[in-house]
Amino acid sequence: MGMGMGMGGRGRGSQRYGAGYGPPPPEYGPHADSPVLMVYGLEPLKINADRVFNIFCLYGNIERVKFMKSKPGAAMVEMGDCYSVDRAISHLNNTFLFGQKLNVCVSKQQAIVPGQSYQLEDNTSSFKDFHGSRNNRFASPEQAAKNRIQHPSNVLHFFNAQPEITEETFFQICEELGIKSPTSIKLFTGKSERSSSGLLEWESINDAMEALALMNHYQMKNPSGPYPYTLKLCFSTTHPSN
Repeated sequence: MGMGMGMGGRGRGSQRYGAGYGPPPPEYGPHADSPVLMVYGLEPLKINADRVFNIFCLYGNIERVKFMKSKPGAAMVEMGDCYSVDRAISHLNNTFLFGQKLNVCVSKQQAIVPGQSYQLEDNTSSFKDFHGSRNNRFASPEQAAKNRIQHPSNVLHFFNAQPEITEETFFQICEELGIKSPTSIKLFTGKSERSSSGLLEWESINDAMEALALMNHYQMKNPSGPYPYTLKLCFSTTHPSN
């Protein structure tokens, strides 16, 4: 913890780093001096706080998401630490989502102040607190170590799906959510009896980004119990044909 605290510049984000992701190498300190991101270029008709979370959670814990009423298509994303901000910027800046180019940069603010919220186009709130969300993937060093930090690609790795998943299930989910169906699906066999995993490939990175935004953390019915499976997605460098 001490190593992370001494190197993070100002801002509490650096102090959380040791607890959230293990100590950084001695020569490395976060470039960002705030744990808050500014994201521009979001499609107002298609985006909400959960969909922002579904993409940015691949690069660090999310504390809060707040849309800017004065700037349509702009949102603030408070990450768990400054290192997560660095990762999000280096991987997501200049990528495309819903056909719009994203501009991801550091905010001058050190934290998101909730303030007054308003209704987005889909009638969800412009502000959402994700602190303590079970879908955050960097809650402990052990959990954080499982994440493979990848640049966006047209292939998504899925895991924690219901055990008897089929290709048809994914086609039905995509139709329900209004996103393009994958061009290729590979189901892994023999990994675990409790859940299933595999690869989903789309024609373009933009299509995969849209699928990530809408389908990550989709609640899948559990045929043998009361609690649904929370489908989880992340980018992959492996292709289904390999």
